[in-house]
Amino acid sequence: MELKLPEAKGTKRALLVEGGGMKGAFSGGVLHSLNQFFGAKNFDLVVGVSSGACSAAYYVTMKYPEPEKSKRALSVWYRELSGRKLISVFHPLKGKTFLDQEYLVDFIFRKKVRLESEFLEKNGLPEFRIAVSNLHSHSIEYVKATSNNIFELLKAATSLPIATRGRQWLEGKLYSDAAILNPLPVQDLIEAGYKEIVVILNSPIQHISKPLGLFTGMFAFPRNWKIAKLMRRLHHHHFNFGRKIASDPPEGVTIHTIAPDQLLPVKLTTTARESLFQTVQLGAQKGEEAALKLKKSLRPKSKNKRMGKSS
Repeated sequence: MELKLPEAKGTKRALLVEGGGMKGAFSGGVLHSLNQFFGAKNFDLVVGVSSGACSAAYYVTMKYPEPEKSKRALSVWYRELSGRKLISVFHPLKGKTFLDQEYLVDFIFRKKVRLESEFLEKNGLPEFRIAVSNLHSHSIEYVKATSNNIFELLKAATSLPIATRGRQWLEGKLYSDAAILNPLPVQDLIEAGYKEIVVILNSPIQHISKPLGLFTGMFAFPRNWKIAKLMRRLHHHHFNFGRKIASDPPEGVTIHTIAPDQLLPVKLTTTARESLFQTVQLGAQKGEEAALKLKKSLRPKSKNKRMGKSS
């Protein structure tokens, strides 16, 4: 199992999609528009974090602009995940977790709105890495998504503490949501040699995250105090540090950010259909604006040799 980010090659161009629970509806809208105007083939690598990995998974399996298929994938956010289908305080009474990952992954992704995992890395599509937290080593790993592991990997990526069991077995290791340690690993991409990075954020770039409270850590990982302590120390640090780098990247690196102008009408666990629909629409609008700019500013992959600023 490949766990580190691959060393940058080719155009050294990467896409990073932030998570944030149901705020991922915004990145879903962005990627829907990118699919129409700036497909996944334009990147050498795509990295998804938490719920961002769910939207990115559809994007990296569409070899050509596919409006109807992309619309169907986008509709998952407000049709399939609204109400009490995905998140409900009544789920534990039925032996489920508050956030029902079996419904999300095994029913929606595997069946109802099928994720065509057989197209991963086919027909010129980029490598797809999903960030997860290793609960044994207490570190971030970037697992390569394949047709064999994608669904269990998405469960690991969305294993939010408290909302789910907070852990998922994958090839003999326990993993959790990467966001507990590093919700925005821009620096890791830079260290891997990527010179042009497109980052999709689910909150304004100037948004600042405060440290998580003591009780949050206690409830998140009551039997793993070390990971609970690291979550309280690292989550907000990397959230804020990632935004700082995106705003002011180092010399020789260009970072294009796609983010809402204001806080979204949804939060981590919002399930109101109208709010989710409004959020995907905001994302789709921002995505179209960004895609048209990217088409003008980025050279074709085979000819791209320049870099240097934040936009």
